[in-house]
Amino acid sequence: MKHNILLAFSFAARDFKERYVGTGLGQLWYIVSPIVMIFIYTVIFSDFMKMKLDIVDSTYAYSIYIVPGLLAWLSFSKTLSGLSNLIAEKSNLIKKINVPMYVFYLSIIITEFTLFLLSISFGIIFLILINYTVNFTFLWMIPVMILQTIFVFSLGVIISLFVPFFKDLKEAIPIVIQLWFWMTPIIYMKEMIADKYPLILIYNPFYYFVHLYQDIFLFAKAPSFNDLLIISIISLSTLVLATYLYKKMISTIKDII
Repeated sequence: MKHNILLAFSFAARDFKERYVGTGLGQLWYIVSPIVMIFIYTVIFSDFMKMKLDIVDSTYAYSIYIVPGLLAWLSFSKTLSGLSNLIAEKSNLIKKINVPMYVFYLSIIITEFTLFLLSISFGIIFLILINYTVNFTFLWMIPVMILQTIFVFSLGVIISLFVPFFKDLKEAIPIVIQLWFWMTPIIYMKEMIADKYPLILIYNPFYYFVHLYQDIFLFAKAPSFNDLLIISIISLSTLVLATYLYKKMISTIKDII
């Protein structure tokens, strides 16, 4: 087990080095992408949203609002896509190397969680630069980020186990991810859909994570016990299901890839 975990870290380190090899900016691309997305959404929606967003007294109110949710979503969507397509994309490597499949899953999680920490750190630096409140309450983001990572890891593993049997899943996943993004109050306020479409929030597991990030960033508000309990149940129940399916299906999958 220890050897396999170390191997996962080795794969993750190699991915860091190779991901942007040959590019002019190199590893700076890790932070350029989220910064560009935040800038685009801020430019497009800031004039419209500033009429709705009167909860924060700041010139940068809308930027403060979208930073945590958008960074969390970028990590979530990239991790989910990477895990979901892992078996299909690395089938040749899986056949050649006698390594448990979970090593490849863990390497993706290590890479993406590290990038998630890095991007959130830059988000906090942004708050400091505009003289916004940053205190020890922001440490609550760490358990929320860990629980989010457990959730997306488990969900990605579950989907990846079915991709070899249902090839259309590979094409459907990007569409579902895009729809999921627009059904989550990341670039708009939850109040805009809460009354008319409450079920979108109730049955959207990512919403329970994103509103905690927004509360911490906007109000330096610590999550309540109930909030932490909900995301813990979401994450751990998905992990239990993923573990069960992995044990049941992995030997069959190795035979058909």
